[in-house]
Amino acid sequence: MLLRTKAHMKVESGNRGRVAMRVGLLSALGALWAVCSGTGSLSIAAARSEKPPGEPVAESAEEPPEGKRRPLRELLYGATPEERERLAEERRRLSAAAAAFGTDPTAIIGYYQLTYGHNAFTNNLRLDTATAEVRLPITPNWLLRVTLPYVWADLNQPRGFTTNGPSDTVVRTGGRLYASPNVALFVGTDASIPTAAKKELGTGKYTLGPGGAVAVPMPRARSLFFTVIQDFNSVGGDPSRANIHFMQVQSAVNTIWSERWWSTAFVT
Repeated sequence: MLLRTKAHMKVESGNRGRVAMRVGLLSALGALWAVCSGTGSLSIAAARSEKPPGEPVAESAEEPPEGKRRPLRELLYGATPEERERLAEERRRLSAAAAAFGTDPTAIIGYYQLTYGHNAFTNNLRLDTATAEVRLPITPNWLLRVTLPYVWADLNQPRGFTTNGPSDTVVRTGGRLYASPNVALFVGTDASIPTAAKKELGTGKYTLGPGGAVAVPMPRARSLFFTVIQDFNSVGGDPSRANIHFMQVQSAVNTIWSERWWSTAFVT
């Protein structure tokens, strides 16, 4: 009975020893993990704090990388110094060529031309127009332009008409407020004078209003893009004719094919 009790006591004490050893081993592993993880955190913090005070801090990963914003800029201005210089030279060439052809509405240059155009409208009205235009530079940044059209009109419908003669004269004066290789801005005033020989060919009103134009060279397309805005308000004239007020916005792409050839596509 005594031996059994001792044996039982020994077994029981042995089990307690194993439990104690297991608890001690788990405690040691937990302490080791805590020390390792703490050491890692401290080493990372120390590595970050060892940077010199003047060194720039790296950008956050949430910000978009710089490379994603480059393609558009490279497309417009070039990716290398050589390409940027080539595109800049092409911009200067396009601006000079468009000014010489008289297609740049922002250019301050002496110029005269005679153009012909044909227009067909949905109400069966057909217009053929020969337009004489003269541009006189008053100063290096101020221009006077006079336009006089001669019109052949044919309204092919009941109670229509067929007639021809001079139409209203349009005068523009203004200056180039801003000019750079990338963009040019012209602001001025437009006025029309009722010089039409026949009632059907003009408005019968004097008009006056602001006007402007912006031109942007597109070297990769060998073209000049420009937009012209005109606002006309009647200020006098034939009292039997209706007063007028309208705005005209015209955008165009002027492509320079060679030193002698060019084309222009308009949207009004």
